[in-house]
Amino acid sequence: MFQRYLSSTKSVSQKQSQDHVVPTVDISPFLKDSSSTAATEVVETIRKACLSTGFFQITGHGISKEVQDAAFAASAKFFSLPVEEKLKVHFGKHPGHRGYDPIGSQKYDDSLPDLKESYFTGPEVPLDHPAVQAKRFNMGPNVWPSTSVLPKESFQDPVETYFRDVYGLSLAILDIIAQSLPYGPRIFDEFKSGIPAAPMRLLHYPPQEALDKRQLGASAHTDFGAITLLLQDMNGGLQVQDQATKEWIGVPPVEGAFVVNVGDMLSMWTKGVYKSSWHRVINRNSRDRYSIVLFFDGNIDCSLAPLDGSESTGSPTVEEHMIKRITDSYGKA
Repeated sequence: MFQRYLSSTKSVSQKQSQDHVVPTVDISPFLKDSSSTAATEVVETIRKACLSTGFFQITGHGISKEVQDAAFAASAKFFSLPVEEKLKVHFGKHPGHRGYDPIGSQKYDDSLPDLKESYFTGPEVPLDHPAVQAKRFNMGPNVWPSTSVLPKESFQDPVETYFRDVYGLSLAILDIIAQSLPYGPRIFDEFKSGIPAAPMRLLHYPPQEALDKRQLGASAHTDFGAITLLLQDMNGGLQVQDQATKEWIGVPPVEGAFVVNVGDMLSMWTKGVYKSSWHRVINRNSRDRYSIVLFFDGNIDCSLAPLDGSESTGSPTVEEHMIKRITDSYGKA
């Protein structure tokens, strides 16, 4: 069904300009009235992006620059703390993969361990919740540095506000993608239900002027979940691999815009028609680079069987898939 749907549409342009590889889309018409002609054009532009590299940038999303800037400022304050303070909230000490992740802990390929540090938060799930007690994937309460080190209004409050807004935006993006597919606008209702796994990661890439080409900020990888929403600062460094030419294309920052990309789960659901592309981060300059990324991984009990119903058995669940991919990425470091 999906292949017939695709064959009835015009082929995607293979022009190699950055705008064609990673288009920028104003999604405000869809948010205002998802049934309008302008909203239909938004859906079509995003559908074409999903068919090519799976990457696009969005503006008109409704999240204020003040909220974005406050989250970046909070992130910079945390990462400027002494290492011993950051290690007090190491993610390995807490359920649900929440807290600080040190430099060099993760890698995706044969390059050197990634030159980045991060801080994980997500939906708040209390310790006494059955999913936390059962040690289900990404289920747990958030952890925060001592307020004597970072006052609540300087870190926790702006991070929680940002998460709330971007989490809501991720649901809207899934609605757009649902309308781009031939399975009805409610195809992702189950995936969005319950307490979806939606880890958010504050990221810091220290200045890197080393000439070793194996040392990257984030080595080449595809994202594990369904969709990713990235806010990058104006230093740049994100590169996506063009599906047709295998060329690495820079994704120039657009102030206030989010980079959205298709992850492996959405690619699995569409049998590879929607592309989960390889991407990486290079920060070979004298400035610190910051970004904030939300991975919408969804209801962990959902099956990753293709949406067209062609393979009803043998497919992993979200939880099974995510545990394997994350274990592999940390095991390589």
